[in-house]
Amino acid sequence: MRLNGFSFYPEKVFPEKNKVRWRCTRRTCRAYAHTLHDRIFALSNVHTHEPPVVSQCLSTNQRSFTHAALATQAKAILNDS
Repeated sequence: MRLNGFSFYPEKVFPEKNKVRWRCTRRTCRAYAHTLHDRIFALSNVHTHEPPVVSQCLSTNQRSFTHAALATQAKAILNDS
């Protein structure tokens, strides 16, 4: 998920509640977001760094996803585990 120029990864998926806990992709940063039914309901968007330059974040082989699509993809990956 991208939010205000920052990238988040799905740290934990709760498929039974349709909830996802997201963390900033910069591991030392404590910013997070929680989504429930694909809507953000909790957010700590205070980062310890500047947002990365978009060209550094995305390669030509990567696709851009909305947070809803990424949550669905994360659920599928965790269900396969």
